[in-house]
Amino acid sequence: MYFVLPETSPLPSHYDVAVCRRCGSGFADSEARASDYDDHYRSFSKYEDPGVATGGGDEPMDRQRLETLAAFLSRHAPPGARIADIGCGNGGLLKELRKNGFEDLTGFDPSPVCVERIRATGMNAHTIVLPAEHLWWSDRNEPSFDLIILSHVLEHVFDAQAVLKSVLALLAPGGKIYIEVPDPAGYDLQNFPPLYFFDPEHINHFGRGSLTYFAHVLGLSIVEMGQKKICLQNGAGYPAIFGLFETGMTAFEPGESLYSSLAKYVEESIEGVTQLRTRLLALMGNETPFVLWGAGSLAQRLIGEPWFPLHSLLAIVDRDSKKQGLRFAGKLILSPEVGLQNLPDNTLVICAAAVAADQIEQDYCALGVAYPFHSIVDGEH
Repeated sequence: MYFVLPETSPLPSHYDVAVCRRCGSGFADSEARASDYDDHYRSFSKYEDPGVATGGGDEPMDRQRLETLAAFLSRHAPPGARIADIGCGNGGLLKELRKNGFEDLTGFDPSPVCVERIRATGMNAHTIVLPAEHLWWSDRNEPSFDLIILSHVLEHVFDAQAVLKSVLALLAPGGKIYIEVPDPAGYDLQNFPPLYFFDPEHINHFGRGSLTYFAHVLGLSIVEMGQKKICLQNGAGYPAIFGLFETGMTAFEPGESLYSSLAKYVEESIEGVTQLRTRLLALMGNETPFVLWGAGSLAQRLIGEPWFPLHSLLAIVDRDSKKQGLRFAGKLILSPEVGLQNLPDNTLVICAAAVAADQIEQDYCALGVAYPFHSIVDGEH
């Protein structure tokens, strides 16, 4: 996998996707270190900005997801349970758990901005640096929780097994751990652009077999495990697999490796990139000036393609305040209000968002500029 990243990004610009023969999970094999990812989530977290991030419950579909998850967790947590959400972002799940009657709630996140936002609501929150052996904090001598949540966290961390081992030390007797991650069995090209599920941040891929393996190694038993589809803003179903675990041994028999499914997905994605190339070059040619709206993983991948008409790129705009001001592909990432001013009349605005093109188009139309708008994924609008 190859990416063009903002110049100050600590993440690797390329990695190989490998599959472990022992546990069956997939992972990014690169020269990056744990500290590189620590630095990224501490300093460049996209989850800080409620306007573009999920996890805070600020958008209706995200709020519905969190309400559903909180209801499930509430059925498995005793009254008065001490609950920790690791990688809590802006605290949307904690807010929903509080609505369900839980008061002893603690959020952990690498972003100081997210932590301060949660504290402003009256809940506990602490800044951490993953891996989770840094989950110790000074104002509590015996940290223990009845429920620990790692929802869409393990796919981001450098050493998932080390994180899980350290989390176990924070689990109260009889406590439970909830894990939710993307589900490789559902990776598809119908609802998502090619290679969408391989990006600079999502560096681990777990199936049912690999989650069961980790449970076995760590001395956990499965309370419940299943698959789900998370409904996104554009109506697409994001594939996820979840497990609720408690202490107690789980028998493990090696299941199917993710190798065949990941290899098939990559093969199909390569063909999909070829189709994107045909569509984009037919739209832009080699000389038409354009502005790229979006500096996320899709843009980071396409800009690195040798055929991408980088010489015709006038500007890059993005709503994410954490991206604005960074230098990317030789351009400063700007707000749309700044980057879409005083452009040639024949400029195109190309939307490089993977799943939010309709929302971005509405945003674009509200600006009142007259340049044609097109989406890389969905075609012309």
